[in-house]
Amino acid sequence: MMNVLPCFVELGRLDVPAGQGRASTRFPRAQRAQQAQRAHAQSTSTGIAGAVLGGLAIRSFGNRRPLRSLPKLTARVSILDIPDIPTEVDGDSCTPPWKSTGAAEIADEVLEGAGGADYVMNLEGKKVRGCLKGAKQVATLGPASASDEMLERLFLSGVDTFRLNFSHGDHEEKTDLIKRIRRVETKYRHPIGILADMQGPKQRCGKFADPNGVELLKGQMFRFDMLPDLGDVNRVQLPHPEILEALKPGKQLLLDDGNIRMEIVGCGRLLDGKEVPVEEAKESKEATPFVDCKVTVAGRLKANKGVNTPDVILAMSPITEKDKKDIEFACRAGVDWIAMSFVQTSDDMKELRQRVLNLGFREIKLLAKIEKPSAVEDIEGILEASDGVMVARGDLGVEMPPEEVPFVQKQIIRAANEHGKPVIVATQMLESMIKNPTPTRAECSDIANAILDGCDAVMLSGESAVGEYPAQAVTMQRRVIERTQANGAVVEKHVDTDTEDDTQNILATAAALAKGKKVAAIVVFTATGKTAQLLANQRPRVPILAICKCLEVARRISLLRGVYGTSDADSQQLVARVERETNSVRFSEAVEVACSLAREKGFVDSLEQDVVVVSRLPLFSQGRLNTIRIVKAEGLQRDGYDSFDPEYD
Repeated sequence: MMNVLPCFVELGRLDVPAGQGRASTRFPRAQRAQQAQRAHAQSTSTGIAGAVLGGLAIRSFGNRRPLRSLPKLTARVSILDIPDIPTEVDGDSCTPPWKSTGAAEIADEVLEGAGGADYVMNLEGKKVRGCLKGAKQVATLGPASASDEMLERLFLSGVDTFRLNFSHGDHEEKTDLIKRIRRVETKYRHPIGILADMQGPKQRCGKFADPNGVELLKGQMFRFDMLPDLGDVNRVQLPHPEILEALKPGKQLLLDDGNIRMEIVGCGRLLDGKEVPVEEAKESKEATPFVDCKVTVAGRLKANKGVNTPDVILAMSPITEKDKKDIEFACRAGVDWIAMSFVQTSDDMKELRQRVLNLGFREIKLLAKIEKPSAVEDIEGILEASDGVMVARGDLGVEMPPEEVPFVQKQIIRAANEHGKPVIVATQMLESMIKNPTPTRAECSDIANAILDGCDAVMLSGESAVGEYPAQAVTMQRRVIERTQANGAVVEKHVDTDTEDDTQNILATAAALAKGKKVAAIVVFTATGKTAQLLANQRPRVPILAICKCLEVARRISLLRGVYGTSDADSQQLVARVERETNSVRFSEAVEVACSLAREKGFVDSLEQDVVVVSRLPLFSQGRLNTIRIVKAEGLQRDGYDSFDPEYD
């Protein structure tokens, strides 16, 4: 059940926080204006620039003048005023907005320390975090990037979503990282996504009598069984009966990230260490499976090396006991995305979805990591069951020939684009920068090609988690994104403005209008993020500012190509009014908020630029889009009339 949090109280109305059961009382226009002026006078007489109730800002809409002409009543706070970040919730929630509105200025000394920061100068002359690049950046946190200083530096360098790798560390460490991310988010009033990446079932072989392992020769026979004895040159334990049961003659077995390869030539069962006939094995519950293999690619096999089965679907859940605990923790800690490793079929994602729903969380987004051939074969079903996918090229390149990976990557991206789901390309994007301050030319081409293919985001793993140059890697990745975007070679989606679907028609029209030379951004009002997602799938040429009903929504859409969400004080005041009385907000008021935020966040660099505003009325309601407007960045008064005149609403 959705947690009900306090909403805004507006000057000029007798309103109370939503959920307390008291209806709002509307006053005549003149009376509302008088009350607003009295409230403003009272606040300034006490030396307070803005009033705050329950941690939320109070601003006047009572006199119904254009927002930019109203006195700035919003309270300004420093990073020292940020409250403790909640780290455990019982279900989907809507976090209160930041006390301040607009974008936060980046201090010069911070920019000097960050080097290559992603910032723009807004019309007020403030340096704010950039919101102009198309493809998004995901960075993995680890020992090299866990400090407050480096985490902030990575964000300022361009990171849109941070990945928490649950293969390493404990819940206490993850809680600390989440708090740090949210504090950076609050400091700069810029939503940041958090992706919790589950470890998944990692199959490994047992230990050997020789600590250095054994040297396996091409053509020799080797056995995997479940006996606990230390291994030797002839056999070793494989404590995973689901693998041994599934392997049949002719199937492949890969070890140590594919460095050693074997072909199954026989299988059977052992009882008291001896092979037994099939019929006898069926009658005994004590008989354990084994497989005999022929080494096709030689190498040294050491203890606890990974085992991959590229051409077998294992009869097992991808959610381990560890994953179950991690999933519950991630949900209650307020992450935005959960990634499932080693997905085999769409049933695996359906199982994850049900588990998250059973925990009481309906809104957390689920991402399938495509790293097995069986997942590639079922990519359509997986996309239907997921909110997004990741092309995890590490294990994918182990379980299929490396020369196939580039084409599989294109196939997955194309399928995700057709389904309108975000897709991340990951693994070894800037691998050389783990040790070197500059990348190879091939790595830069790899990033550019992924963007040209149509991915929504590119990800760094070891480069930002354990590398020696994490910030430089993020900056270099962003530079390639920006250069690819500036080159104009990004393939645009065909815009069809002749459809029977009103929503798609309006979004297609918005994307078509964005081709105009003077259009700087598209602004959408969205309750769930779906409108922003549908618009992002049109691949417009300009960035999208999504004004969201909840901060959680703004965080979740941080993976979408070209979309930047916000849910600050101004937008939340509109939300609060709509929730109290559906038709209480005129579209002209929404347009003023849209233009104001576009200016403050650096989406426009001139008041003469155009902004396309898209919404459904009543504001933040469910249903088809029904409103689109192109307006100067200065706002509606630029068009020559009072933006709150009913004649034009």
